[in-house]
Amino acid sequence: MIFTMKQRQFIGTACLFFFVTALAASSALAADSPKPMNLLIITADDMNADSGGWNGNRLGATPSLDTFAKTAHRFVNSHVTVPICQPGRSALMTGRVPHRNGALGFNPIRRDVPTLVEVLRDRGYFTGVIAKGVHMAPADKFPWEAVGEQALGKQPTKFADKFREMLASAASERKPFFINANICDPHRPFIQGTGKKAKGDEPLDGARIFKSDEVTVPAFLEDIPRVREEVAQYYSNVSRFDIAFGLVMKELAAAGRDADTIVVFMSDHGMSFPFSKATVYRNGTWSPLLIRIPGMNESQTRSEFVSSVDVMPSLLELLAITPPVGMDGRSWVPLLKGETQPDRDFVITHVNTVSSGKSFAQRCIRTKDRALMFHAWVGGPTPFRVEAMSGLSFAAMNSSTDSLIQSRVKQLVEGESLMLFDIADDPNERKNLVNDPKYASDLASLGQKLLAHMKRTDDPQTAAFEAAIVRK
Repeated sequence: MIFTMKQRQFIGTACLFFFVTALAASSALAADSPKPMNLLIITADDMNADSGGWNGNRLGATPSLDTFAKTAHRFVNSHVTVPICQPGRSALMTGRVPHRNGALGFNPIRRDVPTLVEVLRDRGYFTGVIAKGVHMAPADKFPWEAVGEQALGKQPTKFADKFREMLASAASERKPFFINANICDPHRPFIQGTGKKAKGDEPLDGARIFKSDEVTVPAFLEDIPRVREEVAQYYSNVSRFDIAFGLVMKELAAAGRDADTIVVFMSDHGMSFPFSKATVYRNGTWSPLLIRIPGMNESQTRSEFVSSVDVMPSLLELLAITPPVGMDGRSWVPLLKGETQPDRDFVITHVNTVSSGKSFAQRCIRTKDRALMFHAWVGGPTPFRVEAMSGLSFAAMNSSTDSLIQSRVKQLVEGESLMLFDIADDPNERKNLVNDPKYASDLASLGQKLLAHMKRTDDPQTAAFEAAIVRK
């Protein structure tokens, strides 16, 4: 078809009109579209779930965290998938159990496994980490745009300064942000404790120094003088953690970002004491989990069992981002909406290789009333030994002549392949009931569930666990 000059001019004008109109409409829609929420994940390093006042502790070491907890949803039966720093963070940042992300211990994840940092970076987020960046490897799988060095983790004021810098950088780049702020307290070395580095206790920045007669020794430990002394040192570090946490929250509010930022708080695992960190005992994996969501309904306390591998799929759902395939965790957002989910009455936890590089493989399936543990290392050439057994507490227990304490040390160092505990009657997991016929049905049902999980995830300890169950 051939158009006249006037017809061609009219068509050109009409096309320009429609293009401008469409562009204006598109801009209006973009202006009306909600801005993506920011994400802040704050972790404590080696802090027990019950060290905070919000979770029943009466010592008063965590006023800032307690204030935050009043505004947040609280998961009181949250357990980390791995109670060791690097493999635990690998599980958190991939939503996968360790034998499916590749990080059994202090080794890198596989390069074919997507990370939370990659997913959010690819969606245009500014990504920053303060401390613990070295425990997320390989570096190219954790593409942080800004990094705060490890030393800041025990220096609250400088930690907050770095966080403020990152907020400013995200704002100047006009990007939503994902910042992982890893406070390194109450990790060893403890304030006024043994094994101090050349730097000493670092800045206290107003931390409260606890005395032995002020603290209550956790019931899973032995209340003897040297243990009590070290527990007091631990709580001094908990106090310094709380100062850093409070300063970070003040910076978030000062920047005007507290109203559009999802804030998550959790500990990477339990305290660095015997029967806690690097074990699948309750105090090793039990971790506080608090989450504040902009525009959230009234805060609630959830008693369902959740795992740290559930954090990534949950946050991606809250951010309206399609999750990558292959995660083992599942979103608990439906729970916050008042819905129910199957299989939230138990949780499964793992240990493989510890910081020394030795393998002390462990698995546990835990419910409200029972815990079944499998210790694959029992009977091997090496007695159990981890970093949490350094310092005063284990040395004091190990040198004690008290027969009950000696038995407790034997339980930790020599162990038993299968251990079944009645949590309702024995919350500190001291009496192994695996051979008690009254608990045979518990052993069978928990064993079946754990074995099914191990088979489904291709756990390398499956055959060993199956053999141990058969022997029983």
